Amino acid sequence: MHLPYLPRSLLLLTLPAHVMAVGIQGDLQTQWQSRYVTEGRDNLPGSSLFSVNAGLSAEDLSAGVWQAWEEGGPYRENNLYPEYAPLLGDWRPYANVTYLQFHPDDPDDVEVGAGVSRPLNRIVSVALDGTWSRRAEGSFYGLSLIAEKALAEPLIASLRVTQTLDHGYASKAYNGLNNTEAAVALDWSARDHLDVYAGWQYSWAGEDVRRDGGDDEQWGEIGLMLYF
Repeated sequence: MHLPYLPRSLLLLTLPAHVMAVGIQGDLQTQWQSRYVTEGRDNLPGSSLFSVNAGLSAEDLSAGVWQAWEEGGPYRENNLYPEYAPLLGDWRPYANVTYLQFHPDDPDDVEVGAGVSRPLNRIVSVALDGTWSRRAEGSFYGLSLIAEKALAEPLIASLRVTQTLDHGYASKAYNGLNNTEAAVALDWSARDHLDVYAGWQYSWAGEDVRRDGGDDEQWGEIGLMLYF
């Protein structure tokens, strides 16, 4: 479930109005993560990750490319994805297909993702995200509660708590509760069409992670988002 910065359903909740408008829109995101943690597992022990994501969207359809590389190491990852994400009243579903390349050694993969989010009130939303992997022949799910509040006109704070479930995606030896994750982030609209953000995340290892030899993890991230 290699998704940059935030789950796709949460990105739909946080995109500014001019990006959701009718017409062709674009975004460019750069990010540094102190560690590359997904599914509660540190994929590059002791190493940080740089990434760039570029996307174009027209109404409900979008496509993008995400490229990442290990700081001081050989690991590279490329993701290509198209996505369909209509707005259905308060419901915000999405579906996507991602082609993943892992360099230098791991085989390519194709993943199918889907999810939906819905605001519960003006501050709190709920989101469900799922991914199926062809290579793993398994699926992975996350249920999130997200709170977002403007601290000042250009500054927004968010809190996300996610419980995940693994079904043959991250581990073949055990299916069940994988990890619980909490994330806090600050997003500052530095100027029109430019956001600066910083975040911190903590993952409590569940039985699935611990049986794989994993433990609790924590990491931080900073980045820029440009809209055009």
